Amino acid sequence: MYGYHGKILKVDLTRRKIYQETFDEKFAKKYIGGVGFGFRWLYDTLPAKTDPLSPENKLIFATGPLCSISFLGSTGISVATKSPLTGLIADSDMRGRMGGALKATGYDALVLEGKSSESVYLQITEDSVDIVEAKDLWGKDIKETQEKILSKINDREAVVTSIGIAGENLVKYGNIASDLRNYAGRGGTGAVMGSKNLKAIVIRGKLRPRVADADKIRTLIKEVNHLIKTDGSCDTLSRYGTWNTTGPADFKGILPTKNFQKTTFEYIDKIDGDAMLNSISVGKRSCPGCAIGCRHVVKAEKPYSVFPDLEGPEYESVASLGPLLLNADPVVIAKANELCNLYGMDTISTGVIISYVMECVDRGVLAEDDLGFNLKWGEGEGILKTIEIIAHRQGIGDILAQGVKAASEKIGKGSENWAMHVKGLEVPMHDPRGKKGMGLAYATALKGADHESSMHDEAFEKENALPDLGLKEPMSRKQFDGKPFLVKTLQDYWGIMSDALPICKFPMIPPRPLTPARLVKLLNLVTGWNFTIEEFLQVGERTFNLGRLFDAREGISRSDDTLPRRFAEVLSEGGSAGENLDSDSLKTMLDEYYRLRGWDNEGRPYPETLKRLGLEVD
Repeated sequence: MYGYHGKILKVDLTRRKIYQETFDEKFAKKYIGGVGFGFRWLYDTLPAKTDPLSPENKLIFATGPLCSISFLGSTGISVATKSPLTGLIADSDMRGRMGGALKATGYDALVLEGKSSESVYLQITEDSVDIVEAKDLWGKDIKETQEKILSKINDREAVVTSIGIAGENLVKYGNIASDLRNYAGRGGTGAVMGSKNLKAIVIRGKLRPRVADADKIRTLIKEVNHLIKTDGSCDTLSRYGTWNTTGPADFKGILPTKNFQKTTFEYIDKIDGDAMLNSISVGKRSCPGCAIGCRHVVKAEKPYSVFPDLEGPEYESVASLGPLLLNADPVVIAKANELCNLYGMDTISTGVIISYVMECVDRGVLAEDDLGFNLKWGEGEGILKTIEIIAHRQGIGDILAQGVKAASEKIGKGSENWAMHVKGLEVPMHDPRGKKGMGLAYATALKGADHESSMHDEAFEKENALPDLGLKEPMSRKQFDGKPFLVKTLQDYWGIMSDALPICKFPMIPPRPLTPARLVKLLNLVTGWNFTIEEFLQVGERTFNLGRLFDAREGISRSDDTLPRRFAEVLSEGGSAGENLDSDSLKTMLDEYYRLRGWDNEGRPYPETLKRLGLEVD
């Protein structure tokens, strides 16, 4: 096979058993790789109601065929597991080098199961796989862990993927970090890794699978990179990174502020793209093979020291640790982001849980005695202290480490009404009252509220956004009509297929140059296949339905495809004033969405849908 080795590395940490399995080209064509492989293997091997933090859960790192080249973050990897935060299927795409490194050892995927009797790390090369004792690493943050491992093995080019103390302490939104700057952020992948007593994975290899047409691949890459640099579609992304979203989100009235009570921020000029550039940015980084370079290096000295080694805060972190908490200090945002990264915690979930606690204090549900310190809107010390107690599970931090859904159920007193989550996953930093498609995407995403499951409404307000996918007519971000087709199509294409290949999602957003036609052409040039766009989309649809089957087996139905009550409240200010997203409007969209998906009224795929997609399930 071109683009694949056809080999899976499996490690049973309980029995210290290391073995290989294979897959053929038929399987590769059916699921492509990444999230497709992960979902298939989870569905086939994980019984319903498996405890996500038990040894029986699987943690799957799967590459795709584009890991064979270096282009627009294609050396990243998909991480799939059963989420301890939601109890549902979860995947997280992690940019960086891990996918390319794993591919270079001769494997297309790594499947972990069991639980080590002691803390260990896994070392993988093309010649050997070793389980190494790691008692001296337990309790270390990700920076200390990486430095100790690289010094020990005397190889600065090795890729180190690790968890921090949040993962060790089973914080249910603990994440996994690779090379200090790339994160499998959502759903608690780090807690699953911690539950297995696995501190890190160290990879170094030199093998490369063959590709079908290297010359034509180089020509296509050159064409896309030229357009990225010259057509203007990536200019603000290159200059500001994802900070290019902050100011426009405030202007449009979709910037979550004060725990989603508002959607505009009084001090936006202190934390928008220009403000961040002029205050904490000291440079940029790029993912492998990327001509955009959207990742900022940040540094600060006062009032908090922030060092530049880790990833700077991207938009989701700026919004969740800034306006959501009424915090207008870029240095506090950067420091909070740094602590989350060092400890290994998802910044979106962390910001939402802190804003929930702040509102509890506002409403008299919690007091200073309950917290052990003062926590007020916008005050940095309280924000940073809350991160500390969550990571260490100290005091009320032990409850908050369970996620906002579980915490609100424990604290009670009506606080469930301002616990902002879908299916247990905290809501990202895009208020759906001003972008209706995103509301439907949150409600139907496989892992809960997920801003990367579907492209955002704003990209489709102009004509011919993605004509290859039938998206030709302009749609207002505020309209309901047409959004079920938009979301269904983009979940299959952008949400799934970018993580199956893998490739960065940003250059796929119109009018940027990585169009569906070019993406499918690239897949064919790597693999030697003759996929059409329709066949490509069907892989995404197949994978999405497989994920829905997994969730349905765990008890998910239509009643769970919902949104927090707060989104039914009408906005009174900003660029989305007068907008809301109530249950009746969501119901209308869901009816049409289910019809387009080929699901019954409870959100279960019809047998004929499964047959059409070639899904073999029990």
